[in-house]
Amino acid sequence: MTDKSKRRVPLAKLYLGSPWFNPTQQARVVAAKAALDANDTVALVHFPFDWEYHDEPVTGETMTREWVDATYQNDLSAMATADAGVFLYDLDQEDAGCAFEIGYLRALHKPVVLVPLAADLADKKLNLMLAAGVTTFLPDIAALEAFDFNHLPSEPVHPFPVF
Repeated sequence: MTDKSKRRVPLAKLYLGSPWFNPTQQARVVAAKAALDANDTVALVHFPFDWEYHDEPVTGETMTREWVDATYQNDLSAMATADAGVFLYDLDQEDAGCAFEIGYLRALHKPVVLVPLAADLADKKLNLMLAAGVTTFLPDIAALEAFDFNHLPSEPVHPFPVF
């Protein structure tokens, strides 16, 4: 008889959240996608920028209402159908969109794995809602490759002061 309690199979459907505003953030997403692709418990990764709505997002300095509504609904649908969220959280340039997505996933009772990132993490603080709301903190992007998304163990300990 085989003990299937610790078996690693590709089951998890993940929502990958990250700011995408500069080359550093974009490189982090590429690295995270590669780590998740190599993870044998991950079946699918949804990164919202890979599934943008077809309408032109910007007219002048603002986004069109059609693009805003469709993008918002697409992201909500992806989070609702995901098993968990994975966030590359930039503590140098915090993103309100990521904070919203984390809260939304937690309201859906879905686990959230957070990788805190910054040029220097030594002086960073973490907001109470993130510190208490995130189910697992990973030390770096490379840790995503070995993490068991089939069982999503809680690792709520992090090295940051909370405000």
